[in-house]
Amino acid sequence: MDGHSAVRSAGAHGEGSARAAASGKSLKIDAIRFLAATWVMLYHFGPPPFKEIFKAVLPPAFAPVGGALWSGSVVLFAGPAAVIVFFVISGYCIHHAWHRDAVLKPVNYFASRYVRIGLPLAVAVLVCQPLPGAGTLLQSVLWSLYCEIVYYTLYPLLRSYFRYAGEMIVGIALAGAAMVWYVHTHTHIVCEHCVYETYGVAGTSFLYLPGWLLGCLVAEIQQMGAAGERGGSSVGSSMRSPMSAFTARFAATLRAVAQALSTQLVATRIAVVAAASLTFVLASTSRIKPAFLPFIGPDITLPIFQLVATAWIAAELARPSRSRFWNRVGALGAWSYSLYLCHKLAQAILGVTGSPPGAVAAWFATVVIALAVSYAFYLAVERPSHRLAHRLRKFAQRVPTRPAV
Repeated sequence: MDGHSAVRSAGAHGEGSARAAASGKSLKIDAIRFLAATWVMLYHFGPPPFKEIFKAVLPPAFAPVGGALWSGSVVLFAGPAAVIVFFVISGYCIHHAWHRDAVLKPVNYFASRYVRIGLPLAVAVLVCQPLPGAGTLLQSVLWSLYCEIVYYTLYPLLRSYFRYAGEMIVGIALAGAAMVWYVHTHTHIVCEHCVYETYGVAGTSFLYLPGWLLGCLVAEIQQMGAAGERGGSSVGSSMRSPMSAFTARFAATLRAVAQALSTQLVATRIAVVAAASLTFVLASTSRIKPAFLPFIGPDITLPIFQLVATAWIAAELARPSRSRFWNRVGALGAWSYSLYLCHKLAQAILGVTGSPPGAVAAWFATVVIALAVSYAFYLAVERPSHRLAHRLRKFAQRVPTRPAV
């Protein structure tokens, strides 16, 4: 069986089961988005102050346990790795949404995408103006949104050549590695932890573009599998001709890995969290990091983590679930963008109003305000923007008919 046939043979559960599975898959995507946004928030705010909590409710002898738990939690919430998960999901969602359209209408596409991401971003920037320091706090999340805008802009062109997706992914990854090597050996690095500050919007978006394209490829594989189940063409409408031989083998390998990992999802999730934490630890210079580990910056570890994140997300999608957990967390995924965009406004608000006394009360106040502000922003700004973007995508200009003679 060649690579293209391996991708085509996605199973034979029938059209009804494919539709039922799609719901479970979308629940997982929404849930993972919310979990990734929460990971970023706790990366910025830090984990709960377990040491102080243990001191308040347990005998003093347990204070070191609380300190150890806090240190472990700091490593656990690796925010930059969570952003990579966002990129993979973004590529998946864009390609999945536009897959059925044989011809992508540029006006509809660009209007809907820029409104979807740009309108909430513009409102958030305006909201920051009256709050001292809010603009600076917002900068820590804007870099990834700039990358998303670059990807949205490039997508129509990339889609035209998607039959060569495998070649594009590997070629861009190798070019990105060469760029990192050149920067490390011939130019000045702004700081050891700073990817965006060192590479700028163009370099950073280029470095993480393979992960975004991998997300698109996961959507392509999924759609081809659904077409196979229906007995239709295995070639998605986003591809005018079959995959190249290299891309077919690449996709078949990714699908085989995803199927294997989907049989051990608990172990896979633990491994992904461990890999994300490792990217954080390797780039750390704090006392938490073991002395025997070398320093490896995020411009090296995160591009590698893109492969890990893609394999995990593909594995999750290969095993849809309707469990209570995914239903509940998936429902929160609708406002994950607002949570990602607005959570740091809580720090600016508390900077004006003052934080409650005590580390425990201050941390809980920050998290509660972040969740409340983010959800309010979703209701007032993101949800209307999403609805407007959907209308713009479906908008078709009415052409006046010639009157009958």
